[in-house]
Amino acid sequence: MENQEHDEEAERQARTLEAMREGGVSTDEYNQVDYFGFEEIHRVLLPDGKSYVEHQTLNEGARRKYMNRVNREVRLQKGGDAYMKMATGDERHALLQESIIGWNLVTADRTGELKPLQFTAANLAKFLERARPSDIDLVEKDVRDKNSWLVGDVTIEDIDTQIQELTEMRAKKVEEAEGKES
Repeated sequence: MENQEHDEEAERQARTLEAMREGGVSTDEYNQVDYFGFEEIHRVLLPDGKSYVEHQTLNEGARRKYMNRVNREVRLQKGGDAYMKMATGDERHALLQESIIGWNLVTADRTGELKPLQFTAANLAKFLERARPSDIDLVEKDVRDKNSWLVGDVTIEDIDTQIQELTEMRAKKVEEAEGKES
């Protein structure tokens, strides 16, 4: 008896949903979203395959802090010329400092033994100063990929410059590879 009642109820609900669809009434349920809980964390694996750096997609607060840190002051000189200090390295570090939120890194102690390095603002600053640029490039690329609004700051000239730099880098690598083969 119970199964028959259950089947009848399921059939009645199916007929109701079908009638609603035919009448143009949406049958999808929409859930409200918590807009205050935005958090996306990403992990960039470093070349050793064990170490990684975690970074976040910037929320509006972190984005504001970053943008305020890289705000460039424009000065008007006598004669009407404008002067703006450009420091792209500072911009890069500001972006990474706002984005990087954790890691799995080790460093050698006084005896040379590798020990886990706690994530702190001071250790992040040391990492950004002392790490290989190619490792930082991996992290920066992922940060920029995950924060699509940053692409708005990139000009076609910037892209062309980067393409030229990569072409030159590739040519050097080809030369090195050909030199090793002979």
